[in-house]
Amino acid sequence: MTACITGIGCVSAAGGDCPENFKSLLEGRRGKVSSSDTGQVVFAAPLEARPESSRSVQLLDAALEELMIDSRIKLFPRNIKVGVVVGTTSASFLNDIHFHRKLRDGKLDSPALARYLAGNPAEYIKHKLNLSGPALTVTNACSSGSDAIGVGMAWIEAGVCDMVVAGGCDELHPVSQAGFFALGVLSEGLCLPFDRDRDGLNLGEGAALMLLEKRTLAESRGAEIKAVAVAYAGSNDMHHITQPDPEGKGLERAVKKALDTAGITSDDIGFINAHGTGTLHNDAAECSAFARLFGQNCKYFSVKGLTGHTLGAAGAIEAVMTVMLLENAFIPVSAGFSACGNGVNIAPVCQTHKYETAYALSTSLAFGGCNSALIIGREAG
Repeated sequence: MTACITGIGCVSAAGGDCPENFKSLLEGRRGKVSSSDTGQVVFAAPLEARPESSRSVQLLDAALEELMIDSRIKLFPRNIKVGVVVGTTSASFLNDIHFHRKLRDGKLDSPALARYLAGNPAEYIKHKLNLSGPALTVTNACSSGSDAIGVGMAWIEAGVCDMVVAGGCDELHPVSQAGFFALGVLSEGLCLPFDRDRDGLNLGEGAALMLLEKRTLAESRGAEIKAVAVAYAGSNDMHHITQPDPEGKGLERAVKKALDTAGITSDDIGFINAHGTGTLHNDAAECSAFARLFGQNCKYFSVKGLTGHTLGAAGAIEAVMTVMLLENAFIPVSAGFSACGNGVNIAPVCQTHKYETAYALSTSLAFGGCNSALIIGREAG
């Protein structure tokens, strides 16, 4: 199920591109924060808004531009099957409040209709790049970005595509903010993933993309192979619509399946880029699963103290960050953590340090009991 990763792009509150995001990881620097309409803390990406397209598409464009430069591809040849799969929650054009307000009031105009029709992120990329393969937008709540990468890997493995642009995007959207506010899971201050005093999450925005490619094609065109997407697996808790299984049993099944697919053991995983939202139930469930799978000395962390929870983009942003960490043989601090407690009895990484490993794990948990596990490997040499 492996696919070579030959290009990446990322924009989040932690930085406008991959180098800036990595610098934030290196320094443990929290991203730009502001207040939402509900008065809650949110993490905003350093990207100037434009009225002609949705915020999600603008974030996606920024990640796509960096991806194209990083992969050294100006145009995709038509004789190569190139697909695109993007995960999201808020980028769906059905959430375009501006469009529906005008439609309801009988004042629909051409710009509003054009923006509505251009709201599908995968179709947007396919048409912009004139790609020859399939286009799919994945909407599976907060695991959407990871799931999109998993779909892209499956397309490569099955021969459906030679290359796949895969990732996720999400904006700070009033529908999402209202929903999480109603659930009572937004923090009153800055989020504290895995900390004893955590009281909820901070919403964020961003986009991340990676170019997945068949190894034979990557080598024939002399591409730089940054890392390898080794294995992906998913599971469902069948426990609760918005809360994970308290013991993280569903996540454990997903990780075990990914390890089996990769043909490696838990001992081969050097670090875990965890979902780590800062909510009471999520962090306790993840820590419980990690303890059983990796033992008391596992190296894990959350980047959401730097980026906020970017929902459908989170898994993709964290996967791209994992690629950068593997490339640079580095483990970041889990920003916001100070002490164990409230179901977390293994401390995440508290001090940044150089660390070279062959494999890393990125986990995502979503409403509906969905769990995703993505294993990324460092390219040899």
